[in-house]
Amino acid sequence: MRLGPVGARQRHHPGRGNPQIRVHRRQRLRGDLAPAQIGAREDAGQPPPVRRLLFAALLACAACAHAGPKTRTVEAEGFAPVDARGLADARDRALTDARRRAIEAVAGASVESTSSVEDAVTTAQRTTSHSRGFVEVSSPVEEDVRDGMVRVRLRARVREGPVPFSTVALNIPDGPLAAGVARALREKRIETGGGRGAAELTGSARTSDLPTSLIAGTTAVRANASLVLKGEGSPLHASGAASGLDPDRDGAADKALEAAGYRAGLEIAAAMTAAN
Repeated sequence: MRLGPVGARQRHHPGRGNPQIRVHRRQRLRGDLAPAQIGAREDAGQPPPVRRLLFAALLACAACAHAGPKTRTVEAEGFAPVDARGLADARDRALTDARRRAIEAVAGASVESTSSVEDAVTTAQRTTSHSRGFVEVSSPVEEDVRDGMVRVRLRARVREGPVPFSTVALNIPDGPLAAGVARALREKRIETGGGRGAAELTGSARTSDLPTSLIAGTTAVRANASLVLKGEGSPLHASGAASGLDPDRDGAADKALEAAGYRAGLEIAAAMTAAN
Protein backbone atom coordinates (compact mmCIF):
# COMPACT_ATOMS: atom_id res chain seq x y z
CA MET A 1 0.00 0.00 0.00
CA ARG A 2 1.18 3.53 -0.74
CA LEU A 3 -0.28 6.99 -0.50
CA GLY A 4 -1.19 8.97 -3.56
CA PRO A 5 -0.59 12.65 -4.11
CA VAL A 6 -3.63 13.60 -2.01
CA GLY A 7 -3.01 11.04 0.70
CA ALA A 8 -5.56 8.48 -0.50
CA ARG A 9 -4.74 4.83 -0.38
CA GLN A 10 -4.04 3.35 -3.80
CA ARG A 11 -3.54 -0.26 -4.78
CA HIS A 12 -0.46 -0.76 -6.97
CA HIS A 13 -1.27 -2.53 -10.27
CA PRO A 14 1.76 -3.66 -12.29
CA GLY A 15 1.68 -2.21 -15.77
CA ARG A 16 -1.08 0.30 -15.03
CA GLY A 17 1.05 3.00 -16.63
CA ASN A 18 2.04 0.83 -19.63
CA PRO A 19 -0.57 1.01 -22.47
CA GLN A 20 0.81 -2.09 -24.20
CA ILE A 21 0.29 -4.27 -21.10
CA ARG A 22 -3.31 -2.98 -20.77
CA VAL A 23 -4.00 -3.92 -24.41
CA HIS A 24 -2.65 -7.43 -23.88
CA ARG A 25 -4.78 -7.81 -20.75
CA ARG A 26 -7.95 -6.88 -22.68
CA GLN A 27 -7.03 -9.37 -25.43
CA ARG A 28 -6.70 -12.17 -22.88
CA LEU A 29 -10.07 -11.28 -21.33
CA ARG A 30 -11.72 -11.44 -24.81
CA GLY A 31 -9.88 -14.63 -25.73
CA ASP A 32 -7.86 -12.98 -28.53
CA LEU A 33 -4.46 -14.31 -29.50
CA ALA A 34 -1.36 -12.47 -28.46
CA PRO A 35 0.83 -11.06 -31.27
CA ALA A 36 3.45 -13.78 -30.78
CA GLN A 37 0.75 -16.46 -30.98
CA ILE A 38 -0.68 -14.93 -34.15
CA GLY A 39 2.74 -15.01 -35.84
CA ALA A 40 3.31 -18.61 -34.77
CA ARG A 41 -0.08 -19.68 -36.09
CA GLU A 42 0.53 -17.94 -39.44
CA ASP A 43 3.89 -19.64 -39.78
CA ALA A 44 2.34 -23.00 -38.97
CA GLY A 45 -0.64 -22.71 -41.35
CA GLN A 46 0.62 -20.66 -44.34
CA PRO A 47 3.73 -18.87 -45.54
CA PRO A 48 4.35 -15.28 -44.45
CA PRO A 49 3.28 -12.46 -46.83
CA VAL A 50 6.68 -12.08 -48.52
CA ARG A 51 6.84 -15.80 -49.27
CA ARG A 52 3.29 -15.76 -50.60
CA LEU A 53 4.16 -12.92 -52.98
CA LEU A 54 7.25 -14.73 -54.25
CA PHE A 55 5.25 -17.91 -54.74
CA ALA A 56 2.58 -16.02 -56.73
CA ALA A 57 5.27 -14.44 -58.92
CA LEU A 58 6.79 -17.85 -59.67
CA LEU A 59 3.37 -19.21 -60.64
CA ALA A 60 2.81 -16.27 -62.99
CA CYS A 61 6.19 -16.80 -64.66
CA ALA A 62 5.49 -20.50 -65.09
CA ALA A 63 2.12 -19.74 -66.70
CA CYS A 64 3.77 -17.34 -69.14
CA ALA A 65 6.42 -19.89 -70.02
CA HIS A 66 3.85 -22.57 -70.81
CA ALA A 67 1.53 -20.21 -72.71
CA GLY A 68 3.82 -20.16 -75.78
CA PRO A 69 3.10 -18.29 -79.00
CA LYS A 70 -0.47 -17.72 -80.12
CA THR A 71 -1.69 -20.06 -82.86
CA ARG A 72 -5.02 -19.66 -84.67
CA THR A 73 -6.72 -21.18 -87.70
CA VAL A 74 -8.32 -18.58 -89.97
CA GLU A 75 -9.66 -18.25 -93.50
CA ALA A 76 -8.48 -15.54 -95.87
CA GLU A 77 -8.83 -14.59 -99.54
CA GLY A 78 -6.10 -13.65 -101.99
CA PHE A 79 -6.23 -12.14 -105.47
CA ALA A 80 -3.91 -11.89 -108.46
CA PRO A 81 -4.42 -10.89 -112.10
CA VAL A 82 -3.82 -13.34 -114.92
CA ASP A 83 -1.04 -11.99 -117.14
CA ALA A 84 1.51 -13.30 -119.64
CA ARG A 85 2.97 -15.58 -116.96
CA GLY A 86 -0.12 -17.75 -117.12
CA LEU A 87 -2.94 -18.99 -114.92
CA ALA A 88 -0.79 -21.24 -112.70
CA ASP A 89 1.51 -18.36 -111.82
CA ALA A 90 -1.48 -16.12 -111.01
CA ARG A 91 -2.84 -18.82 -108.72
CA ASP A 92 0.48 -19.02 -106.86
CA ARG A 93 0.50 -15.27 -106.38
CA ALA A 94 -3.09 -15.33 -105.14
CA LEU A 95 -2.16 -18.02 -102.61
CA THR A 96 0.75 -15.89 -101.39
CA ASP A 97 -1.59 -12.91 -101.02
CA ALA A 98 -4.08 -15.03 -99.05
CA ARG A 99 -1.37 -16.26 -96.69
CA ARG A 100 -0.23 -12.71 -96.06
CA ARG A 101 -3.79 -11.68 -95.20
CA ALA A 102 -4.15 -14.67 -92.88
CA ILE A 103 -0.99 -13.67 -91.00
CA GLU A 104 -2.20 -10.09 -90.65
CA ALA A 105 -5.54 -11.35 -89.29
CA VAL A 106 -3.74 -13.18 -86.47
CA ALA A 107 -0.62 -11.12 -85.76
CA GLY A 108 -1.68 -7.71 -87.03
CA ALA A 109 0.50 -5.51 -89.21
CA SER A 110 2.58 -2.37 -88.87
CA VAL A 111 2.60 0.00 -91.85
CA GLU A 112 5.63 2.05 -92.83
CA SER A 113 5.54 4.79 -95.46
CA THR A 114 8.59 6.35 -97.12
CA SER A 115 8.46 9.38 -99.41
CA SER A 116 11.09 11.04 -101.59
CA VAL A 117 10.68 14.80 -102.01
CA GLU A 118 12.51 17.06 -104.47
CA ASP A 119 11.86 20.80 -104.65
CA ALA A 120 8.82 20.42 -102.39
CA VAL A 121 7.35 17.84 -104.79
CA THR A 122 6.88 14.19 -103.85
CA THR A 123 8.67 12.16 -106.52
CA ALA A 124 8.28 8.68 -105.04
CA GLN A 125 6.34 7.05 -102.27
CA ARG A 126 6.56 3.51 -100.89
CA THR A 127 4.34 1.86 -98.31
CA THR A 128 5.26 -1.48 -96.73
CA SER A 129 3.58 -3.58 -94.06
CA HIS A 130 5.23 -5.99 -91.62
CA SER A 131 3.70 -8.79 -89.57
CA ARG A 132 5.37 -11.02 -86.99
CA GLY A 133 3.90 -14.41 -87.79
CA PHE A 134 4.01 -17.22 -90.30
CA VAL A 135 1.78 -19.90 -91.81
CA GLU A 136 2.37 -23.37 -90.40
CA VAL A 137 0.04 -25.13 -92.86
CA SER A 138 -2.62 -24.04 -95.36
CA SER A 139 -5.03 -25.57 -97.83
CA PRO A 140 -7.26 -23.97 -100.50
CA VAL A 141 -10.96 -24.00 -99.73
CA GLU A 142 -12.36 -22.27 -102.80
CA GLU A 143 -10.96 -20.69 -105.96
CA ASP A 144 -12.27 -19.21 -109.19
CA VAL A 145 -11.33 -16.93 -112.09
CA ARG A 146 -13.47 -13.92 -112.97
CA ASP A 147 -12.71 -11.06 -115.33
CA GLY A 148 -9.06 -12.03 -115.57
CA MET A 149 -8.61 -12.18 -111.78
CA VAL A 150 -7.84 -15.29 -109.76
CA ARG A 151 -9.48 -15.47 -106.35
CA VAL A 152 -8.35 -18.08 -103.82
CA ARG A 153 -9.82 -18.68 -100.39
CA LEU A 154 -7.72 -20.79 -98.05
CA ARG A 155 -7.74 -22.07 -94.50
CA ALA A 156 -4.44 -21.48 -92.69
CA ARG A 157 -2.99 -22.22 -89.29
CA VAL A 158 -0.96 -19.17 -88.33
CA ARG A 159 1.57 -18.91 -85.51
CA GLU A 160 2.35 -15.47 -84.11
CA GLY A 161 6.00 -14.58 -83.60
CA PRO A 162 9.21 -14.33 -85.61
CA VAL A 163 9.89 -16.81 -88.40
CA PRO A 164 12.04 -19.55 -86.82
CA PHE A 165 13.77 -20.57 -90.08
CA SER A 166 16.55 -18.68 -91.88
CA THR A 167 18.31 -21.71 -93.35
CA VAL A 168 17.22 -25.25 -94.12
CA ALA A 169 18.89 -28.60 -94.62
CA LEU A 170 17.66 -29.81 -98.02
CA ASN A 171 17.20 -33.57 -97.61
CA ILE A 172 15.86 -34.45 -101.07
CA PRO A 173 17.74 -36.80 -103.41
CA ASP A 174 19.55 -35.09 -106.28
CA GLY A 175 17.37 -34.75 -109.32
CA PRO A 176 14.84 -32.43 -110.96
CA LEU A 177 12.62 -32.23 -107.85
CA ALA A 178 15.50 -31.08 -105.62
CA ALA A 179 16.70 -28.68 -108.31
CA GLY A 180 13.29 -27.02 -108.55
CA VAL A 181 12.94 -26.67 -104.78
CA ALA A 182 16.46 -25.26 -104.40
CA ARG A 183 15.86 -22.72 -107.17
CA ALA A 184 12.71 -21.43 -105.46
CA LEU A 185 14.45 -21.12 -102.10
CA ARG A 186 17.42 -19.30 -103.62
CA GLU A 187 15.08 -16.79 -105.22
CA LYS A 188 13.58 -16.13 -101.77
CA ARG A 189 17.07 -15.85 -100.24
CA ILE A 190 16.72 -18.91 -98.04
CA GLU A 191 19.95 -20.79 -97.52
CA THR A 192 19.93 -24.52 -98.21
CA GLY A 193 23.32 -25.44 -96.78
CA GLY A 194 21.91 -26.70 -93.50
CA GLY A 195 24.10 -26.29 -90.46
CA ARG A 196 23.63 -26.76 -86.74
CA GLY A 197 20.02 -26.33 -85.67
CA ALA A 198 18.74 -25.93 -89.25
CA ALA A 199 15.27 -27.20 -90.07
CA GLU A 200 15.10 -30.28 -92.30
CA LEU A 201 13.24 -30.04 -95.61
CA THR A 202 12.12 -33.33 -97.13
CA GLY A 203 10.01 -33.99 -100.20
CA SER A 204 8.47 -36.56 -102.49
CA ALA A 205 6.75 -36.54 -105.87
CA ARG A 206 4.77 -38.73 -108.23
CA THR A 207 4.21 -38.50 -111.96
CA SER A 208 1.47 -39.61 -114.34
CA ASP A 209 1.13 -39.54 -118.12
CA LEU A 210 -1.49 -37.21 -119.55
CA PRO A 211 -3.75 -38.75 -122.20
CA THR A 212 -3.11 -36.07 -124.80
CA SER A 213 -0.44 -33.50 -125.57
CA LEU A 214 -0.98 -30.00 -126.89
CA ILE A 215 1.89 -30.36 -129.31
CA ALA A 216 2.05 -33.20 -131.78
CA GLY A 217 4.99 -35.52 -131.40
CA THR A 218 5.47 -34.78 -127.68
CA THR A 219 4.57 -36.56 -124.46
CA ALA A 220 2.82 -34.78 -121.60
CA VAL A 221 3.54 -35.75 -117.99
CA ARG A 222 1.95 -34.38 -114.83
CA ALA A 223 3.91 -34.20 -111.55
CA ASN A 224 2.70 -33.58 -107.99
CA ALA A 225 5.26 -32.64 -105.34
CA SER A 226 4.90 -32.51 -101.53
CA LEU A 227 7.33 -30.88 -99.07
CA VAL A 228 7.60 -31.05 -95.28
CA LEU A 229 9.78 -28.71 -93.22
CA LYS A 230 10.50 -29.96 -89.71
CA GLY A 231 12.04 -27.67 -87.14
CA GLU A 232 10.86 -25.58 -84.21
CA GLY A 233 7.12 -25.86 -83.63
CA SER A 234 4.72 -27.68 -85.91
CA PRO A 235 5.93 -28.93 -89.33
CA LEU A 236 5.23 -26.78 -92.39
CA HIS A 237 3.65 -28.44 -95.42
CA ALA A 238 3.59 -27.37 -99.05
CA SER A 239 2.64 -28.88 -102.38
CA GLY A 240 2.92 -28.05 -106.04
CA ALA A 241 1.81 -29.49 -109.36
CA ALA A 242 3.00 -28.91 -112.92
CA SER A 243 3.12 -30.50 -116.36
CA GLY A 244 6.01 -31.09 -118.74
CA LEU A 245 6.22 -31.58 -122.51
CA ASP A 246 9.03 -33.30 -124.37
CA PRO A 247 9.47 -35.74 -127.25
CA ASP A 248 10.96 -38.15 -124.74
CA ARG A 249 8.83 -39.38 -121.85
CA ASP A 250 11.69 -39.16 -119.32
CA GLY A 251 12.47 -35.64 -120.47
CA ALA A 252 8.84 -34.62 -119.97
CA ALA A 253 8.83 -36.17 -116.49
CA ASP A 254 12.01 -34.31 -115.52
CA LYS A 255 10.53 -30.99 -116.66
CA ALA A 256 7.31 -31.67 -114.76
CA LEU A 257 9.18 -32.64 -111.58
CA GLU A 258 11.42 -29.57 -111.70
CA ALA A 259 8.44 -27.26 -112.22
CA ALA A 260 6.38 -28.94 -109.48
CA GLY A 261 9.33 -28.75 -107.08
CA TYR A 262 9.76 -25.09 -107.91
CA ARG A 263 6.12 -24.30 -107.14
CA ALA A 264 6.19 -26.32 -103.92
CA GLY A 265 9.41 -24.52 -102.97
CA LEU A 266 7.76 -21.14 -103.52
CA GLU A 267 4.87 -22.21 -101.31
CA ILE A 268 7.13 -23.37 -98.49
CA ALA A 269 9.20 -20.20 -98.84
CA ALA A 270 6.04 -18.09 -98.61
CA ALA A 271 5.11 -19.86 -95.40
CA MET A 272 8.59 -19.17 -94.02
CA THR A 273 9.01 -15.58 -95.12
CA ALA A 274 5.49 -14.13 -95.24
CA ALA A 275 6.26 -12.13 -92.09
CA ASN A 276 9.03 -10.17 -93.80
